[in-house]
Amino acid sequence: MPKLRYQPPERIIGATDCSQHPLLRGSLNVVRLVKKESWVWDGLRKACELEVKYARKRDPGCWELVAVAFVVSGYVDVRPWYDETTDELWKECEFDRRPARQTVDRRLRELGEKAGDEFLSAAALVIQRCRAHDERVMAHVHVDCTEDETHAALVHDCQPGEECGRAAAAGAAAAGGSAHGPALRPPRATTGEARERREKWNEEDPADSESSAKAVTPKTMTVLRDGRRIKRVRLGKDGCWYRTRDVEAGVRAYTGGGRVRRFWHGYYNAKAIDGLTGGVVPLVESASTQEYDLFPALMERVCRMADKTPETVIGDKGFSVEKCFEYATRNGIAPVFPRRRYGDGRRHDKESHDRDGVMRCKHCGGTMSQIKYSKNHGKPRLWFRCASGATPDCARDQTITCATDWRSLVPLARTEPLFHELLKSHRTYEAVHDYWRDRYRVGADNLANRPKAIGIGGHRLRASVACFVDWLRIASINNWLAEPPENPVKGPRGERAFMERAVEAAKAFVDRRARVGLCHPYGPRAKSLGIGKETPPSERAASPPGS
Repeated sequence: MPKLRYQPPERIIGATDCSQHPLLRGSLNVVRLVKKESWVWDGLRKACELEVKYARKRDPGCWELVAVAFVVSGYVDVRPWYDETTDELWKECEFDRRPARQTVDRRLRELGEKAGDEFLSAAALVIQRCRAHDERVMAHVHVDCTEDETHAALVHDCQPGEECGRAAAAGAAAAGGSAHGPALRPPRATTGEARERREKWNEEDPADSESSAKAVTPKTMTVLRDGRRIKRVRLGKDGCWYRTRDVEAGVRAYTGGGRVRRFWHGYYNAKAIDGLTGGVVPLVESASTQEYDLFPALMERVCRMADKTPETVIGDKGFSVEKCFEYATRNGIAPVFPRRRYGDGRRHDKESHDRDGVMRCKHCGGTMSQIKYSKNHGKPRLWFRCASGATPDCARDQTITCATDWRSLVPLARTEPLFHELLKSHRTYEAVHDYWRDRYRVGADNLANRPKAIGIGGHRLRASVACFVDWLRIASINNWLAEPPENPVKGPRGERAFMERAVEAAKAFVDRRARVGLCHPYGPRAKSLGIGKETPPSERAASPPGS
């Protein structure tokens, strides 16, 4: 693979520094900033026009600016925010007078349903202008997911003719037995508990983790009742039915002692985080979807908004599955994910390549150095050069298709220090979830920051507006809102504290390879030349201690 040009800085910069810029703090200042940048506001204003032709003409006002002011305020619900707003803010949002609170509720709900993605389109314009100033923007992207609770609750909903545990318990109580039965409202699990379960699944073999996720995903159906769509959920194999008003949110039911004890209800808030600035591209989907199934849609959104394919994508074990490796590699993105348990938990060496994705020479069985990667029209290949040169044929470059082993044969070799630098830096960027909760109330994890409005539209609108405002702040801080120069900035920026740790990690990685015998030739060719054993190191019997 060609040498990567752009290196991530030690710390997240950009929007996290807005506290040092008074003109970027507060709803009123951010609204003024949006209006000042007419090159992005004009399109957003037109796309968010909520006027309808068949009704009375609405009063003048810019509801996209109201959405920006609401999200930046830090309030999660409209009523308390509305009570604190000033006439100056409404005037800045182009209103002649303060609208009714019920009208504000309806218009923000309409924005979430009809124009939420328009804020992402506006954010894309800002991201592309940032890239026009500095090509390192969105070159390295970190991906991660967090839980996002819905305020909807589960309520007992067994209908006549359906087996009901509560009715059975009532009958038992009438006969003098135990009155214990399913709860009218089962207790809600904390988001921390849901996160711990998800992280535990990420340590398992993907097939096992998928089975674990299915085991806590109850049977559901969407029905129309009294003119409203509701979702019915059956907790447990033979348990009671419950209803919820949020038909888009996923449900996880956690059992104990053969009974459903707690449930969690909500969405996944996935984020692609720029390694240079900390800017975010969000994606909100039902929590019934597996974390790694969100990866293609998230990366497609990144490429579309940045108008560029990232050089690398870095993630945790939740994305370390074959389909994510394959998607990234086919699209010219180097996946940097930690190893995850597969099958029997052992890493096997093959005749063509070893467990670390290092190709073995076809002529001597020795190790090879990775020299090139090509996307090759969606059929990616790697080129290697023999490091030992045991035979004259070893001088010729050799190639292997990445489809041989998507998880091992990756564009950025694991022997490179940069691979370890990017991997070790990932934990730093996970803090963005907390930053967004504090700053924009995105990714609700408790009652205090959980919006009371029901439906995925409100969650998506808040995330999209936060994305737009975040990138606008980043561009303003770095003076990237001006017309871009002819020659954008290139090269490294900032200190790289992880570089020293990466060198140490790469050295430990090479030492481990030497210790298990991967630095020596193996295979039929190595045996015939008398320079190594035929059996790969992973298939050899363990040596006794002290031998």
